[in-house]
Amino acid sequence: MIAGIEGILRSIGDDWAVIDVHGINFRLQAPTSTLNVLGAKGAKVYLHTYLQVREDNLSLYGFASAEEMRMFELLISVSGVA
Repeated sequence: MIAGIEGILRSIGDDWAVIDVHGINFRLQAPTSTLNVLGAKGAKVYLHTYLQVREDNLSLYGFASAEEMRMFELLISVSGVA
């Protein structure tokens, strides 16, 4: 399990961010609330992460706070949401 990621913010989109960790770039899905607090490109950032493993897909989600991540985990635990 990947519990968190720390690195340099390389790019940001509507629902994702790319974090450079010593030359390896991770693209994380993230809520707007997280993307709004990351800062400018080149900033050092830390995100709490949730790795979703499915038969045909791996998705890495990033959150600015542990509380945001816990809410996400609660939402996806509801049948039919994820």
